[in-house]
Amino acid sequence: MVSSKLLFKLKSVITMDAFFDFKAREFELKINTDSRSFKKDETFVALVGENFDAFNYLEGVLNLDAKVVIVSHSFERAALFQSLSVLYPKTLFITVTDTLLFLQELARLHIEEWKKADKDRKIIGVTGSNGKTTHKEMIYFLLNSLLPGKVLATKGNLNNHIGVPLTIFGLTKKHKVAIIEMGMNHAGEIKVLCDIAHPEHGMITNIGAAHIEFLKSMENIFKEKGTLYDSVVKTSKGQGVFVVNGDDQYLGKLKKSKGLSTYGEFGGDTKIEINGERIIIHMDRQPLLITNNNIFEHHNLKNLAGTAIFAMKLFPKKVKQIIEAASKYQQPSMNRSQWINNIFLDAYNANPSSMKVSLDSFVTIMKNKNVDLDDCYFILGDMNELGDHAAPMHEEIARHIKKLGIKNVTFIGRYREYYLKGFADPKGHYLKKEEFSEEWKKIRKNYKYIFIKASRSLELETLLNIV
Repeated sequence: MVSSKLLFKLKSVITMDAFFDFKAREFELKINTDSRSFKKDETFVALVGENFDAFNYLEGVLNLDAKVVIVSHSFERAALFQSLSVLYPKTLFITVTDTLLFLQELARLHIEEWKKADKDRKIIGVTGSNGKTTHKEMIYFLLNSLLPGKVLATKGNLNNHIGVPLTIFGLTKKHKVAIIEMGMNHAGEIKVLCDIAHPEHGMITNIGAAHIEFLKSMENIFKEKGTLYDSVVKTSKGQGVFVVNGDDQYLGKLKKSKGLSTYGEFGGDTKIEINGERIIIHMDRQPLLITNNNIFEHHNLKNLAGTAIFAMKLFPKKVKQIIEAASKYQQPSMNRSQWINNIFLDAYNANPSSMKVSLDSFVTIMKNKNVDLDDCYFILGDMNELGDHAAPMHEEIARHIKKLGIKNVTFIGRYREYYLKGFADPKGHYLKKEEFSEEWKKIRKNYKYIFIKASRSLELETLLNIV
């Protein structure tokens, strides 16, 4: 549990007022930052954002018998806050320098206490341009097969400066492993998350053009993602297990440490082979076979190989169990890339690297099924957050489509003109998905398989509601 005793160690706390003697006994801080889901006896942290101030929702949580409420200090609200403490004598009222800073500081102390209580506990960080959540889910499945019920992982994609603390608050005495997914948009954000979570082991999935609008170059993206590796090396003194894809041109540049291991089909310390559903891992002179009939995409089979290698490095005496678990792994539904009958849908995120990988995998699957690409239709939307790189990167993907032999394609969104520079004669192109609805009805009836991928802003998943 998150102990109330930690409140007395927080530098961000300014005042703590209550009519009851909260110093006399220890109690659990059940953290909640959302007034809409607030429950009796929870602790409410009133976060402040660009367009909201949770202080405005205090009355609602107080009427639900909030155990503790935390707000950012301000002289204008001081009198009101004191009045509330009189009206609600069963609640501990705390003012802090900044509620977000409080949340992060409390999470850091909690995970430090959790780790201190058992030195064998493991903290794993996962980041990368694409596939963070997929890797996190795979690692969780493999390790939870070894330690049932004792592994905690980030839920969904709560991987930012708020989501990481909320994940950490879920750690209890029963847990032996914490898997923390770490996302970012701007430089310096991975370091903030590492300073909170103190990862000792980890994986970087790949280095791609996601968020290049803010980071300006691939080298800067590599530097930002590499912050996780730097943190692991520092925390573990170079002993922490860290596994990366050796086929990635950037990840091969990581400075060697004792715990660093690379894998790949073409490069890396550990060579892997992928043939259909079979993965062969050449490790320690003995080839290891994973046969997984649940995953069809080549890149996800490669992801499974990498996470299996990571798990084996972490638990070298459990190789057989890890191989068995990897053979049974199934992709959970995460409202991201998924097959819905004959449609491959990924309307959650898109950048050049993820788009290329998804296209290549889809085409490979079709070939394995002996399906002609003329019987397939491809719908591609905008790839956001590319900044000045938007035009050449959309054009590059369009040229890649041609190389793959794809003919039936529609482009949707504000960047369709960039796609058209690389693929001048698509079946159609539209600014808005609503303009595409009539053509979509025909496509859905006339093609065996359909590929849909775009950034979240286009909401292309709603096409499936049109019949």
